[in-house]
Amino acid sequence: MKILICGFHQETNSFNPIITDMENFRQGGIFEGQELISRFTGKQNQLGGIIDAVLEAKGKIIPGYSMTSQSGGMVNNEVMVHFLTKMLQIIRENKTIDGLFCAFHGATQTTQNDDAFGTILEAFRNAVGKNVVITASCDLHANVTEKAVRNADFICGYQSYPHIDCYETGFRSASIGIRRILNKENLYMAHTLIPMIVPANGYTSISGLFHDLLQKGKNLVKEGKICDFTIFQMQPWLDVSVGGSSVLVIADSKNAAKKHACELAAALWEQRDNFWPDLWDVNDILALAANNKTGKPVILVDSADSTNAGATGDSPVILKDILEYQEPIKTAFLLDDDKAVQQAERIGVGNKGTFYLGGTKAPDLFNPVEVQAVVRSIHDGEFLQEGPAGRGINRSVGKAAVLSVGSVDVLICKNAVGNGDPQLYRHFGIEPVFYQLVIVKANTSFLAAYQHIASKICWADTPGAASANLKRLNYQRLPNGFYPFNDLKSYRVSEPILSWNSEEKE
Repeated sequence: MKILICGFHQETNSFNPIITDMENFRQGGIFEGQELISRFTGKQNQLGGIIDAVLEAKGKIIPGYSMTSQSGGMVNNEVMVHFLTKMLQIIRENKTIDGLFCAFHGATQTTQNDDAFGTILEAFRNAVGKNVVITASCDLHANVTEKAVRNADFICGYQSYPHIDCYETGFRSASIGIRRILNKENLYMAHTLIPMIVPANGYTSISGLFHDLLQKGKNLVKEGKICDFTIFQMQPWLDVSVGGSSVLVIADSKNAAKKHACELAAALWEQRDNFWPDLWDVNDILALAANNKTGKPVILVDSADSTNAGATGDSPVILKDILEYQEPIKTAFLLDDDKAVQQAERIGVGNKGTFYLGGTKAPDLFNPVEVQAVVRSIHDGEFLQEGPAGRGINRSVGKAAVLSVGSVDVLICKNAVGNGDPQLYRHFGIEPVFYQLVIVKANTSFLAAYQHIASKICWADTPGAASANLKRLNYQRLPNGFYPFNDLKSYRVSEPILSWNSEEKE
């Protein structure tokens, strides 16, 4: 059994004006051949899971090409063309493969293509023909289109949010593909698309309605009624002409796959109005933090500026509010500002200077804030994630510095990553539990690490490319009749479609 593996991973935020180019992928990691195997073997991510599943089945791995970038603006279309050119050449050089197992994010938009996920799978199918099994593992926030479903044998997505099952998802997708290859099983995949987006910080797999819905799917698997399922909540800051949230079910009968896909999709749609977070006014959070004597920090969630969600990370809006507040609040703050880092290096540790913080990446979105700051420390930006998600993974924010602006300690860096991990602060000398207020620029990923050290978690209603208040944003490309922007009270979940191989077996 010969399995070709590959990966293409970038989550697009259409409202981030900065194009994601090849340099962003170089920073995230581009791997080919044996280097790909060495990089991902034993890692707790999708490709790590795929590799282990193939090796466990005593298959032979043929390394393809892998490209990863931090979430951000639309991808330069030439980057996708480059990936496809590389992969199609590798496919031509390996004509006798049994499977093509892929790791994606699944919510990628390029400067010329609204459905990179579907387009790549279509190109792969045309290249390998009918008999090669194609699987895809992807993020829970993927935009799974009909084109993707029509060209893949199986698609599996994360079943957790915060995402702590990246490895397991890769393993699941590969294992199902291997079952098809070795046992020639008739497995059917059904897909139901829902014209809906909801804020990413309005639900979690830890508890609540979305947790209950995921549990329903897991119970169906446990009872043997289906083989696999994914409930996809499409990346809400993806402004594309085709797509939506969706449900995928894999079962050993066509009727079971379609029946349970329809049931889960109907349940997801029914709860749409309950997936919205309670947003706080920033000044109300500051008042809470100013009186915080618990010994645990108040967490102010500025999800609108989350680089995890593809925002620019350079919003100083809340910093300005904190500095103007009537009394000092001991605060930990994060800001992408490479220009300020360079200035801190010039000034030197222990010295004071005038800084204009923020608005360096997206000057049309944010105005800088003038501050007098003391340079506390300068760093190379490397740190290990604490986890639980991605525990032990090496991350880099580029050159970084810590500034003290009155009672506020500001971590400035080139590109923030791992926003939901406390080591993003701790490694650079900012211990979250010693602060009254900690600013976290994430959506839900931070909960796994922060919820046990916080006195209160408050999602703020703030401006930015990843605003939780979706009606702040200027969507232009979404299809007509799309929740929450249209009245869809009479909408009913549509009949599921089957993947191409499932239809062929009818």
